[in-house]
Amino acid sequence: MKPPTTYLLILLYAFVTSCGSREKMHSASLKSDTTEIVHFNFIIAPDLSNRVDPKIYPKPVTDLDIVRQLISRIDNILKYRRSEEQRDVFSLSFINTGLINMYDVDMSKLTINFGKFHNQRDRIDYIKDRSSRKFSLDKKEFLEEYQGIIQASINQTHGADLWSYLNAGLNNLNVKNQEEIVVYNGRHYRNKFRNILILVTDGYLETALYGDEGCISKKLCYSLSGQRVKSFRDAFKDSQTADLQTFLDEEGFGIVPVNNPNLKNLEVLVMELYDRSLSRSGSARVHPTDEEILRVFWSDWLNKSEVKRFQLHKTVTTTEEANRIIFSFLGID
Repeated sequence: MKPPTTYLLILLYAFVTSCGSREKMHSASLKSDTTEIVHFNFIIAPDLSNRVDPKIYPKPVTDLDIVRQLISRIDNILKYRRSEEQRDVFSLSFINTGLINMYDVDMSKLTINFGKFHNQRDRIDYIKDRSSRKFSLDKKEFLEEYQGIIQASINQTHGADLWSYLNAGLNNLNVKNQEEIVVYNGRHYRNKFRNILILVTDGYLETALYGDEGCISKKLCYSLSGQRVKSFRDAFKDSQTADLQTFLDEEGFGIVPVNNPNLKNLEVLVMELYDRSLSRSGSARVHPTDEEILRVFWSDWLNKSEVKRFQLHKTVTTTEEANRIIFSFLGID
């Protein structure tokens, strides 16, 4: 006959195991009975350095053209795998926030937020321009305000501190990390956001830091200037290494990774790497080209900074190409 203590231990084990099993079953049941709704959180961040001046860097497709492709097709995004309760947000973010006051920017015109509506009827009235505030007007004002910002930056050029922006400018206020579960008619709905940063830049990272302050070592810096690209190219050619990535890894070249946990929940579309090493006709004057070097530095940097997902694209030649790149990145036909 087993002592009473043994029976108590057996009963206690059975109780704990039973509770654990019920908890797992409840969790599995909740998961199977939960519908996930993914909303888009678009953050458009333009590099407002001298790259926006068409006299210095002429491009067939302007920054405004690229952003217009997104804003003008918001309707397509709203309908993507959803029929109601859209909470998509479209906003413009400043890499250098000091320019907001300097350019007298009206930030209220640079956000279109579908999550502000309490019910679907109000949301539909807004989209169809049946409310006091009209969707078509908000899109128009967004693009007009952005156009004014571009013109102001052409008239008064300032650098763009991209490293600091990725490190601290993307925070919990503009990157939406929280999930929300709501219950309606006995079903659970999990609302979450897909955070997408459209970074409109030429790929060269300028900084106000110079000398020792601008680098951790001679080869690992906070910037990626035209001079650094040239120095890397010269060192690569002297090494006779066959592969750019191998050379970068072995020699310790790179951009200092940023430490920002928000990047783990951020998808980054970089448009558009501008190759300064090409002739005006588009012919390569050196090998490897600037674009090839920019690509390997950026890929290494974003990977080591633990960005969730990213794509790098060179200068586009048509608005149709820009549109195709954006919606392909989103996975929307």
